[in-house]
Amino acid sequence: MQRRAIFFIAGALLSWLMQTNVALAGFGITPPYVHNETLRPGSDFTQEIIIVRSDPTDDLNAELTINTPGFESWISSDRGLKFLLPKGESQVRLKIAVHVPDNAKLGDYRGSIRIRTSGTGEQGSGISLVLGAQIDVFLRVRDQIFDFEVRRVELFDAEEGHKVLWLNYPGKMTFAMQLENTGNVPAAPYKIRFETYDITGRQLLETSENTNSIKEILPFASQRVEAYLPTFLPTGSYRVKYNVMKEKDSSAQVGELTLSIFPRGTIAGYKPYGFEGLSLPDKLTLILPVVTVSLAIVTPVLGRKKRRARRARREASESATPSRGGMGVTSSTARMRSQAPSAPSVRRSAASSGGDVVNLKKR
Repeated sequence: MQRRAIFFIAGALLSWLMQTNVALAGFGITPPYVHNETLRPGSDFTQEIIIVRSDPTDDLNAELTINTPGFESWISSDRGLKFLLPKGESQVRLKIAVHVPDNAKLGDYRGSIRIRTSGTGEQGSGISLVLGAQIDVFLRVRDQIFDFEVRRVELFDAEEGHKVLWLNYPGKMTFAMQLENTGNVPAAPYKIRFETYDITGRQLLETSENTNSIKEILPFASQRVEAYLPTFLPTGSYRVKYNVMKEKDSSAQVGELTLSIFPRGTIAGYKPYGFEGLSLPDKLTLILPVVTVSLAIVTPVLGRKKRRARRARREASESATPSRGGMGVTSSTARMRSQAPSAPSVRRSAASSGGDVVNLKKR
């Protein structure tokens, strides 16, 4: 009797499923986690989640439920908590952003994000099953971490150097790197070092280091950067052993590449070295004459200005000294008058002959 009832219920359910439109399409997410162990207070991190449907014949409503006790405010979604999974799209990208506050305590933080989907109610008389998935959240807040990975490298062809008067301009080797910052502070290689050998790799011909500052990459970002290195080798083919130095005494990656150097003016779009590629002695031969001439021009001008300033200060000081007897005569003027010889007195008298006779008599 009991077995007969079970068969009856199963048959009824199967008949109902055949008469209704039930969404049994495959549903999943990748990756099923938000995971970062190198966060620090004040840092930001974004994890992209792809929602996958094998048969997106209908629109679906999606709703996120964030369960992250103690750090709920750190988590946000670029689509909000409710959004639509449109029909016809088998993949929908969702970005989960994490912002660690400046006052966050160091330690581990665990939680989850639940994705729940349901029909929009616009499929007529059909119904849809409720589908869902869970995103596990694990965050670790630590002190500052400097670290990066070299994902890809590329060495471009170069042109040979050239000489202008006494100046030796080297060829310019361009070394491109795809770097991923796996730490929690901005990072860049400490230095790029090349050892250039002949094509057999047996004879070392030249060593060089980058002349430019390599751009820093923000935490958790991936970016292509370039380093420029000089070479004075002639045209030909060479073997280069490179070293991407993470710090002064450690390397992020070492390897070997081939280099081709062509005659000057043969590579389209090639940008040669300018002043920055010159050696230090060559740079000094350009800088020192300019500095010498500038000093020769500026020094006399500054000297005249200083003398004028001293004279103006002295005159201002003398004019500010109080005069004797209330008369507007400066002390220096009084001294000059006191030191001058007495002028003879002049007395005129009328002569009997009608002429003027001048008698000089000293006091």
